[in-house]
Amino acid sequence: MSEDLPPPYTPATTAPPVWEPHFIDLTQHSSLILRKPLDPPPDCFSTPSPPRLKSNDFPPFRIPCAGNNLADGFRILYPSGLFEKHGIQQADWTRFLEDLGISARLASQGLSAVGSRVPITPIPIRGIFSRRATGITYDSQFTRSPRDEVQTLINVWNQSAFERRKLRVNLRIKGGVDNTAAYELLVESL
Repeated sequence: MSEDLPPPYTPATTAPPVWEPHFIDLTQHSSLILRKPLDPPPDCFSTPSPPRLKSNDFPPFRIPCAGNNLADGFRILYPSGLFEKHGIQQADWTRFLEDLGISARLASQGLSAVGSRVPITPIPIRGIFSRRATGITYDSQFTRSPRDEVQTLINVWNQSAFERRKLRVNLRIKGGVDNTAAYELLVESL
C-alpha cells in the first residue's frame, strides 16, 4: 500500500531567477566628456511623449555605479526593448548616465552643474576678516556634495523627461549607509 503514495513534498531550495532586461553595454563607447550637463538641454526634454504608455510594464531594475564613488560615473547600460516604448532613446539614456558622472566630478570641485548661482566677487571688508576670507563662508552655504548634486540632476531628469513617460529613477546606496558604499540607480516603471 505504501507503494501507491506519491513521494513526499520537498520545497524548492533555490529562489526563482531575478528578472533583468537585456542590456546593451555602451560603457566602452563612453569617454571622459567635457561638457556641462543640461547645457544644452537634452532633446527628450522637449519631444512629446508617446501617446499610449503602459503603466508598470516592467519590474524595477538597477544600474550599478562604475566604482565606489559617484565621480566614477555609472555603467552605460541601455535596456533595449523597454525604453523605446516610453520614448527614451539610446542617446538620451547615455547622455543621462554620462551627465550624472560629470555632475559628481564638478561637485567634488565645488561647482554645480544644476545650480544657476553665479560666483560672487569678494567685497573688501575692513576689520578682522581678511580679503581672502571674504565670501568663503557665504559661498560654502551653496556648495553641495556629489551625492546631493547627482540627486538634484536626477530630479531634473525625472520631472522633465522620465515621469511624463511613466518612468522614475532613484539613487540608492548599495550595502550600507556610509559614504564609501557603492551607488546604484533604481529604474522603475510607473
